Amino acid sequence: MANGNGQNIILLQEAFQRDYGLRSESIQQGVRGSPMKKIFKWILLILVVGFVVAQFFQVARTNPPFAAAQTIDNIVNVPADVHATLTRACGACHSNQTDWPWYSHVAPTSWFVVDHVNDGRRHMNFSTWVRPGHEPQDSIDRLKAMCREVQSGGMPLTSFEIMHWHSWLSADDVKQICDWSTAEQKRLGTM
Repeated sequence: MANGNGQNIILLQEAFQRDYGLRSESIQQGVRGSPMKKIFKWILLILVVGFVVAQFFQVARTNPPFAAAQTIDNIVNVPADVHATLTRACGACHSNQTDWPWYSHVAPTSWFVVDHVNDGRRHMNFSTWVRPGHEPQDSIDRLKAMCREVQSGGMPLTSFEIMHWHSWLSADDVKQICDWSTAEQKRLGTM
């Protein structure tokens, strides 16, 4: 009986080789060592090594010192409710009091986060609001820009809102910021 089964397997292998010109062992071996599988393993290895190497290229996460006399609170009248909204939705990128999240320490995400914070600070920084000799026009221009950005949905950035759901601005928040901004522009314009 054992010989009958062995003969059947040999006959099947011979028929397969005759019909397809290949041995069944070579087909099974080809599936195990397929070129796509090898390419996938190499790509995965390169990505892992690249990720590890990227950790050696960290960028500086800073919170530069600032003088209280230069802050937005010292120049512009900011009611407590507006201050809370600005801190919640804008303060992480537009002040020198950034609370750096865990992912800002992991490259390459850290490169993206630090660049966005630095860019935000360059455009408008609540910690260094004053540029001596440029007031009150600087404040008026910044307040106009602030209202324009939140009304258009340009701020906060969507990438920030995804990771910080509490930063989303409701229609009431936008109205609150713009009403305050408009009132402060008028007040500063009459100084």
